[in-house]
Amino acid sequence: MVGVEETASGILDALDRVVLEVEAMDAICNADTEENDDKDFVVSQQALGQAQTCLDEANASDAPSQIDIEAFVRTEACDGNTSNDGVRLRMSLPLGYPTIHSASVTVVHTPKFVTRSNHDTLSSKLQATANDLIGSEAMMSIISECRNIVSDWECNSSDDIDAIPSEAEEEDVVTSLPHNPACISRRWIWVHHITNNDRRKQIVIEANEGNLGGFLKAGYPGVVVIEGDAVACDDFVVWIKGNKSRPGGFGRNWGHHVRGEATAEQRQLPEAFEELEDDMGLLGSLCRESNVEDEFREFILQQK
Repeated sequence: MVGVEETASGILDALDRVVLEVEAMDAICNADTEENDDKDFVVSQQALGQAQTCLDEANASDAPSQIDIEAFVRTEACDGNTSNDGVRLRMSLPLGYPTIHSASVTVVHTPKFVTRSNHDTLSSKLQATANDLIGSEAMMSIISECRNIVSDWECNSSDDIDAIPSEAEEEDVVTSLPHNPACISRRWIWVHHITNNDRRKQIVIEANEGNLGGFLKAGYPGVVVIEGDAVACDDFVVWIKGNKSRPGGFGRNWGHHVRGEATAEQRQLPEAFEELEDDMGLLGSLCRESNVEDEFREFILQQK
């Protein structure tokens, strides 16, 4: 019997997720790229176009066997600035990714300070991460883990790759700032995807009930930024992680990470929590208007 994932509809559903993920990654990785500059995220346009045609015509028979991508991962130097040298990855997304197959990851280039042994170890580590993330859109996690590992090698002269937590295993990244009732708190949450209408509605309801302002960007990836009382922000994070006493949360397996935390003396974001469509550029523009663009770049785009 043919499995659901092998049916035409299963193939098309997987292709749709790939196209949406690629579009989101292109928007994130190439946000600051000028027209004539080399891009940090490059996809095989022929295969991508073939996939889009299959979706437009609802015809899975001509689906591409894989979609190839090259990503340049800019690592962080010891002074906190982005290094001019970095890691070049090749990721191949086979037919059936992300539902039943993982991405194939190869490290093509690493900075000079990375030994040949560590170059090969990095490839193996990133492939293992990709395998662990079957069922989820994995490219952002692979790129983030690559950046973390190589930046740590450069800054700490560490060659123990197993001492560095993987993106799939790492705990939420927050600054553990002390709670001050006089301060406003912001939390930046990155999610693999937010497409379910009920989930989108529930996020808005939960934020409004906590008197939290901010934005929800739906789609691939999803972004939730909340702002308000620190205790209310904590409560929202507990809810979205999933808690037996707070039904409706989405749980750790939902693929989200609290990427950052900040405080301010007054609100910067709109007091009414607002849902946006799948447009990272719009979210960036709104963050710029609200004077929180630096946080958006650091915590969501992971640029410094």
